[in-house]
Amino acid sequence: MPPKGKTPGPSKPSAKGATAARGGGRPGRRPPPPITVAKPKPWGLIAMTMAVVLFAAGVIGYALFRVNKSAENTPEAKAAAAKSIEGVLVKTYQGGVHNDGVIKYAESPPIGGEHANAWADCAGTVYPDPIRQENAVHSLEHGSIWITYRPGLAADQVDALKRRVDGVEQMLMSPYPGLKSAVSLQAWGFQLGVDSAADPRIDQFIDDLRLNPTVAPEPNGSCVNPTFKASPLPPDPSGATAPSGSAAPSGWAAPSASGSAPAATPTQG
Repeated sequence: MPPKGKTPGPSKPSAKGATAARGGGRPGRRPPPPITVAKPKPWGLIAMTMAVVLFAAGVIGYALFRVNKSAENTPEAKAAAAKSIEGVLVKTYQGGVHNDGVIKYAESPPIGGEHANAWADCAGTVYPDPIRQENAVHSLEHGSIWITYRPGLAADQVDALKRRVDGVEQMLMSPYPGLKSAVSLQAWGFQLGVDSAADPRIDQFIDDLRLNPTVAPEPNGSCVNPTFKASPLPPDPSGATAPSGSAAPSGWAAPSASGSAPAATPTQG
């Protein structure tokens, strides 16, 4: 109860009350800022993804390479490449026309047209002497390459040519008098003359045209003729007639009256 004579004034709030009025309790501290923890980069996943991408690119690139390479190796592509060889002669001849007489050819050596019933053995055969061209043309019809060289060519040059022919299917080789170049290569409808057995065009000619079905009328025809290989017919002299049993070398059977090939060399076109 207030003392007498004093009017009670407004009561002062206590410190505790003031504190409660301001904040309702003890002043609090600011909450600490949140700690941000950086997530580690998934290097393993990144590396694996890159490896997969690189592998896929490699597979696609290799596939495209194989497709392009395969396209380059088609017979059509090779025939087209052969036509672009520098200095090559290209002509079109019909196949399958037989004539056992002496034939006058437009090219020397010939590269197509009429030919003898019997083919010259072309199973990688190296002839040391000139052979009858009518028989060699029949070999060309079967997809062969006939390499001819000028008589008297240096021995190392002849040996370099032999290495390309000896034992290789659909290949034959012989000297050929009167060549304009040191070496001449023949395929059906194609001819290339070069001055050296080291000329890189020789291998391109062989690779593009040997056994090429778009070039030879009868590709993969037999090249085996043991009778001709054992006793090759020489070139016919000017004005000579077709080979006969009496005039031919020993072991050669003359064509029959019907025009069929000798028994040892069946006709294939």
